[in-house]
Amino acid sequence: MNIFKDLVKITIVLLCILFIPSINYAQEIVKGTVIDKNTVLCKEPKSSSQSLDFLGFGEEVFIEENQGKWYRVSTSDGMFGWVHSECILVKDKNEKLIENGIVNIGTIEVRKEPNISSDIMGRVGFATKVAVLEKKGDWYQLGMGDEVIGWVPSEYIITTPVYKKAKIMSEKGAVYEKPSKDSKLIKELDKNYIVKIDDYEDGYFHIMWGKKGEGFIYANEVKLIHEDFFYEAFAKKEVKEKVKEKAVNTFKEIIENATYLGGDYAATAYDLSIASCGKAVGSKYRGFTRTGYNLNGKSWKEAMVVAVDSRKIPLGSKILVLFDEGDWRAKYNGIYLAADTGGGVKGKTIDIYLGDIGNKQMKEVRDFGKTYNVKVYLLN
Repeated sequence: MNIFKDLVKITIVLLCILFIPSINYAQEIVKGTVIDKNTVLCKEPKSSSQSLDFLGFGEEVFIEENQGKWYRVSTSDGMFGWVHSECILVKDKNEKLIENGIVNIGTIEVRKEPNISSDIMGRVGFATKVAVLEKKGDWYQLGMGDEVIGWVPSEYIITTPVYKKAKIMSEKGAVYEKPSKDSKLIKELDKNYIVKIDDYEDGYFHIMWGKKGEGFIYANEVKLIHEDFFYEAFAKKEVKEKVKEKAVNTFKEIIENATYLGGDYAATAYDLSIASCGKAVGSKYRGFTRTGYNLNGKSWKEAMVVAVDSRKIPLGSKILVLFDEGDWRAKYNGIYLAADTGGGVKGKTIDIYLGDIGNKQMKEVRDFGKTYNVKVYLLN
């Protein structure tokens, strides 16, 4: 009996020895630096998540994994949560956790797993903008917005490094040879000039501009430009007027760095009802967009997805949609991910996803109808 107990104990110890490393070393932890003054630590990896805390500018965090364009981080205070990758500068330049990608073939099938026999989740077409989140052999895992959409063969995706972009905020942004105002002044950049952020050291950003320009600029003299993450989504909604004012100011800031596509767009709305999409609950691929983005069970605010004509707006792009001030639909003003197409979405028309309540069509979709003179801006 004692021999049996000893054998059981030895077996348990051996299993623990084998199992523990697989947990602790599943993914190497990478160091990162917070480079946005409004960085929010979130409970979940999505824009609609509950915010846990704010992180300090220049604070060091440890990146444990990524999901979509979000990093799961731990702080020196022992807090854990999710932070959008646009707010974090990865210190090791060789660590390419997330890369930008663009489809370089007519149409490619997005699969659930990295193999050719796996289920097809969607399709992406030429020039669709994606994020490359993971690599397995000859396959890339792709993401759009906060969503992981699936796997494609790597040969069909052109990847480029992800650089943080910033705008010079002072009248003359002084660029130095080293991260100190006592070092040699090598350039003065005009206000609103756009630069790339390459590193952070002692309160200074190492920046690049043009073909060969590089140097250090005091971090307070530049402002990070966001393409996916926007602080207004996390504004406390205690005083409605203040929130409204903040949203308007945020949109103005976004417009400054966006491309105006026109103020003559038409807008309609859809949900996942049979009337809108023709598929009942439980049907295969119900709720999956053209690009493989899963809308099932998601509300309007959680998804922020719009169907577009991909000849006008590239799939994978973020757009700002603004309705006329007098239009009651102005409550749907916001930043949307162009992740879907539709048979009736042609030319300067957008179709806004409003939610999923099952087979029955939402009242909000019926009421929405069709409206005109909608302003659309391309963010990225």
